[in-house]
Amino acid sequence: MLFNREPSLEVAADVATAREALDVLPDLRPDLVIVDISLPEMNGLQLVPHLRRMQPDLLILVITGHHEPHYADAAFAAGADGFIRKGNAAAILEAVYSLLNDSRPQP
Repeated sequence: MLFNREPSLEVAADVATAREALDVLPDLRPDLVIVDISLPEMNGLQLVPHLRRMQPDLLILVITGHHEPHYADAAFAAGADGFIRKGNAAAILEAVYSLLNDSRPQP
């Protein structure tokens, strides 16, 4: 997995459905979650507001393989902090670090 090679990142969970994400979030309290738009049962855009209500300070990065531009607008409207398309591992890591660094108070 891409993030396991990053010493400053820890993967707290890897879930396959929105229900699993909702079930593990309260116990894990992560700093950031990556949400795929194309999830079974409840899509990622539907999941984002639930995550936001459960943990208001949670950073949410929405990721997708879709290329239609309206998905980015929909992700931000749902409450996401970031949006990126799949395919470029370096860009995904950059988005993760950017969100994490921007959320920390500056000295």
